Amino acid sequence: MIVSLVGSDGAGKSTVSRLATERLLAAGRQVERVDRWDIVGNPAYPTTRFMKPDVQHTRLCVAEMPTTARFLFLMWSISQALLGRSPAAVAPDRVTLLDGYWMKHAAGEIVYGLDRAWVEGVVSGLPVSEHVVYLRLDPKQAWMRKVGRDVVPYECGMDPACSQDGFLTHQSRILDVLDSWAEQYGWLTVDAGAPLDDVVGRVVSTVSGLPGAGHAVTAPAGSPRRGRAPTTG
Repeated sequence: MIVSLVGSDGAGKSTVSRLATERLLAAGRQVERVDRWDIVGNPAYPTTRFMKPDVQHTRLCVAEMPTTARFLFLMWSISQALLGRSPAAVAPDRVTLLDGYWMKHAAGEIVYGLDRAWVEGVVSGLPVSEHVVYLRLDPKQAWMRKVGRDVVPYECGMDPACSQDGFLTHQSRILDVLDSWAEQYGWLTVDAGAPLDDVVGRVVSTVSGLPGAGHAVTAPAGSPRRGRAPTTG
């Protein structure tokens, strides 16, 4: 079962997914957190050993790619992170908690000019996320979280100065796309501006209440699950 935590830049996807995974494991739940950058410098993914084992360097290179190539690379990386795992990791009674999945990057590349219908067609070929938790955060709050720390041009409409205006304008456009998908596909929307403990607790309770999110058992052997024909949720 795939559960995706999605949201615009600064929404707290990485922090919330990490803390939620820790709580779920402590409670005896079978859960694994997966991020697209897990494939970099990781012997668990031998087919990506050609990549430089430096996530920050990789991210910078990706941001410099032409829009279409960048989008396809990002979709390839997340599919590798998902499908390149061991059979035990994709057992039916195990939850995969995805940090981001395709949604934010797809929305971002649409804002950068890619055709929305084409983008949605590409992501329709990825494994289904049965549940999507949308960490929605106002761009002004996101800016306050990130300013002076890790704002990059890619998050600011490629503004090399990484200005507040560039960030707010670009992130607002991404939010519009994510909002439209949330409404269309019935994502669970969570206020990411709430106290962190409350946001993490909401994710934990959501995952714990899902069918199949049982307590840890010995995972059966078997082949990795193939992605069935998905909707874009």
